[in-house]
Amino acid sequence: MCPLMDEADYHRYLAAFNTKDYATLESFFTDDFVLENAGFAVRGKPAFREFYRFFHEYCREEVAFREFFPGNQGFVANVVITFTGLKELSQAELDRRGYSGMTPIPVGTSIPVEFYIHYLLNEAGLIRYIKGAVWVPESSPV
Repeated sequence: MCPLMDEADYHRYLAAFNTKDYATLESFFTDDFVLENAGFAVRGKPAFREFYRFFHEYCREEVAFREFFPGNQGFVANVVITFTGLKELSQAELDRRGYSGMTPIPVGTSIPVEFYIHYLLNEAGLIRYIKGAVWVPESSPV
């Protein structure tokens, strides 16, 4: 069994994400970690930086913590991510970059989306794999 991130560690992780402190955020990852998201995968720290450098130019993400569920090989977190459109982004541009499972958020629109995110850890307790299940609220225009 690997050492687990605890809830306090996860709050530090979320604080780094919410402030776009990518250097601190990446300290929680293995070099070759995989993030599966909306029908595509981001593999490794360089791809992670490239994806979020692009995405956060067009959309702000704010993660609100709900619950933390520790497990034997990692943990699951329940969060609500509010996506706010910052700059016009087309579906064609998302498709061109290989992110066709994503939907553009209109500028000025904020959409809260609930996630259950599964994190698997390596033997040293670093995140090696992330995959989430998503619930889009009924009232959402997405």
